[in-house]
Amino acid sequence: MLKFIFRKIINKKWLFLALLIGNILLTAITCSNPLYSDAVMQRMLDDDLEQYIEDKNYYPGTISVVYTGAQKRNGLVEELEALAREIPVKMGVPTINETTHIFLSLAGNKALVDRSDAYNSSMSIGMLSNLEDHAKITAGRMYSDTPQEDGTIEVIASQQGLIQLNLLMGEKRQFTKLVNFEGKPLVIEVVGVFDVADPSDIYWARTPSSLRNEVLMDENLFRALFMKEDAPLSVNATWYEQLDTSMMRSKEAEHVYDTMLHYKEIAGGLSYLNITSNFEALYKEHLSMRLKVSVTLWVLQVPIYILLAAFIFMVSRQILETEASEISVLKSRGVKNSQIVGIYLIQSFLLAVVSLMAGLPLGIFITQVLGSANAFLEFVSRQALPVEMSPKALLYAGCAAFVAICAMVLPVRKYARTSIVHQKQKKNRRVRPFWQKAFLDVIALGVSLYGLNSFNRQKEMFAQRIVAGEIPDPLLFLCSSLFIIGAGLLAIRIIPILLTVVFSVFKRLWSPAIYASFLKVLRKRRGQDFIMIFLVMTIALGVFNAQTASSININAVNNTRYLTGADVTLKEAWASNADQVENDPSLDLIYYEPDFGVYETMPGAASAAKVYRNANISIVVKGGSLKGVNLCAIDTQAFGNTAYFDETLLPTHWYNYLNAMAQNARAVILSKNFKTDYGYKIGDVINYSLSSSESVRGIIYGFVDYWPGYAPFTYKKGSDGIYRETANYLIVANLSQVQDDIGIRPYEVWLKNEDGADYIYDYAEEHSIRYMTFEDAQANIIEKKNDPMLKSLNGVLTVGFIVVLVLCFIGFLMYWILSIRQRTLEFGIYRAMGMSLREIISMLINEQFAISILSIAAGAVIGFIASSLYMPLIQIAYASSDNALPLINTVNLEATGQLFALVLTMLIICMAVLVAIIRKMKIAQALKLGED
Repeated sequence: MLKFIFRKIINKKWLFLALLIGNILLTAITCSNPLYSDAVMQRMLDDDLEQYIEDKNYYPGTISVVYTGAQKRNGLVEELEALAREIPVKMGVPTINETTHIFLSLAGNKALVDRSDAYNSSMSIGMLSNLEDHAKITAGRMYSDTPQEDGTIEVIASQQGLIQLNLLMGEKRQFTKLVNFEGKPLVIEVVGVFDVADPSDIYWARTPSSLRNEVLMDENLFRALFMKEDAPLSVNATWYEQLDTSMMRSKEAEHVYDTMLHYKEIAGGLSYLNITSNFEALYKEHLSMRLKVSVTLWVLQVPIYILLAAFIFMVSRQILETEASEISVLKSRGVKNSQIVGIYLIQSFLLAVVSLMAGLPLGIFITQVLGSANAFLEFVSRQALPVEMSPKALLYAGCAAFVAICAMVLPVRKYARTSIVHQKQKKNRRVRPFWQKAFLDVIALGVSLYGLNSFNRQKEMFAQRIVAGEIPDPLLFLCSSLFIIGAGLLAIRIIPILLTVVFSVFKRLWSPAIYASFLKVLRKRRGQDFIMIFLVMTIALGVFNAQTASSININAVNNTRYLTGADVTLKEAWASNADQVENDPSLDLIYYEPDFGVYETMPGAASAAKVYRNANISIVVKGGSLKGVNLCAIDTQAFGNTAYFDETLLPTHWYNYLNAMAQNARAVILSKNFKTDYGYKIGDVINYSLSSSESVRGIIYGFVDYWPGYAPFTYKKGSDGIYRETANYLIVANLSQVQDDIGIRPYEVWLKNEDGADYIYDYAEEHSIRYMTFEDAQANIIEKKNDPMLKSLNGVLTVGFIVVLVLCFIGFLMYWILSIRQRTLEFGIYRAMGMSLREIISMLINEQFAISILSIAAGAVIGFIASSLYMPLIQIAYASSDNALPLINTVNLEATGQLFALVLTMLIICMAVLVAIIRKMKIAQALKLGED
């Protein structure tokens, strides 16, 4: 049987090669889903852990188990210590350091040496495990692990501890409530001062400065003295479990987080126990993002899965069509249906095994491609994603192989039940496909439009949920896919009707070749419907992917540049007499302005502008006082030369507003919500205040919806936990007038770059400047593009687009080449009847137009319609709380041009191949074939 199968495969090697490509792509893309999700989230987790250290200067992998000593011990401390050691084991993450800090608070101590500045203070005495390996002695020496001859215990303190506790080196203190081994009052002696040996050492969960009320002694000595069962005082203890963050895995994040919550729940029921971790909030946000990325990948890849399955089904059916006669012969010779199905099952199983072997490495490669996607069809050199083959990825690949086997084997049952007689009858019988009889196209279209209408009615609520961090509704993406499917099937239903009308109207005018081509297209729909559906779906999906990715990327970039305001915005730390004003409130607050000319003449800066912004302005309006208004005070000419702004956002060029303001120092431009909410109009006078004693008068010269750096609204979380849209109000004024009225205030410097922002980084490093605020638009754009959601979108849609092109090319060529070869007799008869080669070629061109070009055109139209209908909603799914610009559906001419360039190339190649086949066709052999 295997020999028979291999012979079949070799005889139809090109068909089976196309089938194998479809299987490999399905396996690779399916297994790339979990591989990419794990890899990109692992990179995000690693970056977040590093950023945590940079932002908070704490080690993120620290778990703290705190015992307050409120309970009698009786072995409880030892139990809690075992509990602390158990947590990392349950999480499955190894520790790199375990620190025990136990102390007890002491009162009633007295200095044994009289001194005039001595005073008694309560202090704690404690121990830190392995302190000797991590501390350095800055004065004196390290404590001893045994008491002195007179029973005195040696301790060390931090520099802050010496000051806080009023201690001196070599000083002894006695505690009447504590006794040593001999039963005498405990005496301690400070023998050294310690500090951190290595500032980067994660051991210091508590820094020496936080131990300012405590002296430390040897661990073993402390346990011997104070950890006995009959010890008189209760101790306080903290156990620090510091996990190895390099071994923290994103795919295990849920288990780690749930384990942490479990132990917190245990501690919650005990008043004397508290368990916390530095990474808990980070993990909570990480899990939310992980779920978003996973859902996004699924819903974006579903159309690709469907397309690949359809491709496999189409090729399988084409193979079965060519083998229908062989199957009917086998049936006539007594072969059972189960045996025929078994042959194809083994054949599909062999293809699935090969596709698994090739698909898994390709899946890893696709994952790396996804990770390097910077925009649609744009790749950059990034650090490779940490891709690890996982059981989940193998399971996904196995499921894909199973689906492929089903797509290849299920149609066999229908052919296995067909005898030779039935096969001959079937060739002459026109059967409407099930989807047409069941009106699945109309149903799919109706459901998708209903979903669109529902989402449009809930657009505001949808946006609020996205801003609140919820997962985008998968139904939104599925509705767009359903629209493409429904509209595509409807187009396949309509195209033959249109062709029939055209044929009926002009049939008396057609030449014999065109007439014959129309009859072929209209009468033999059975083999054409599927290739038409395939072309419509692939083109529509390709166009939709191109428009989706382009629109979201362009809006993300424009929004980031708009909110930043300029290429670079920064604010220096200004010197002032604030300390003097604090001591003498009668003085005026004076700021000392840095040298702005440095930025104007800085090599690399095309222009610079002073921009004073204040978000705490008050203005009296109808019905009361409006607070929290944004003020933007500018030098009109410098601002116009420096700021970034898309002039299409306003009804007239924004320079006209700047020119109007330049005519009058009192001129102000207001945000349009002043006009709509409070009835202000051009020419009105307003007074706005920075404080009770600082007021500025302005005359309204215009209203705007947008302005560089101005967000018309923001989402704020209410007391009920729901995010609501809150309007922002803006006043744009002349900086010179504001400074005349209230004096010079610290302003921002906005810069326009000549070629990149490296010059400002070099300047800051050279002069050791740390800016109070610093925004680099290009750096913000890069950070935005590295967002896992946006990166997933770009990667998946890019890969999907490439797959669409590959499938479209292979499927198209395969169909037409096989179609021509099956029509050898037909073309031989035409040539024998006197039809010239030129007429046959014109007939093929007409068929190409009726079948291919109309399908391609329908797919393009459907893709553009789908993007215009669903793009605004899909963009909301990728919006954030700081999105300010209206969402615009842009046309990606480059990607669309690439798609249609490939389609045109495909058509040219196809026609060239078909013409070559026809030219080589021998009429005598074709007619002889018909006689046989």
